[in-house]
Amino acid sequence: MIKYVKISIAAFCIIFFSGINGFAQQDPTQQVITEFQKMDRDQNGMVTPDEMQLYQKEQFNELDKDKSGDLDAGELAADTTKMQQAADKDMNGKVTQEESNSQFKEYFQEIDKDKNGQISEAEYTDYWKLIHRF
Repeated sequence: MIKYVKISIAAFCIIFFSGINGFAQQDPTQQVITEFQKMDRDQNGMVTPDEMQLYQKEQFNELDKDKSGDLDAGELAADTTKMQQAADKDMNGKVTQEESNSQFKEYFQEIDKDKNGQISEAEYTDYWKLIHRF
């Protein structure tokens, strides 16, 4: 009897914690939408170049744990969006604030498909779906 109770408890724990893990993993599209919403400061459904640059600076500063003014390989590895990693144009393993600024300007131009100077949520999610194929 005790053997069956232990097996039942183990099975319950496996099922229960598997369910929690499933909820903890966010859908990639939802992750992209969440990032968009963080950028959209005035919550008008559009991201301007200024909003994107502000977001970029905040992300850079948050990742720059040692406050050295650049992002090293370890700090870049913590970037879940992977947006900062592409900024290392000189391939020296570090990203400076200037490189990051430049990369985000490129991102903005690539994402703004209709070239109206703003990025909609649809443009943003379409861009990331294309890049990451999800």
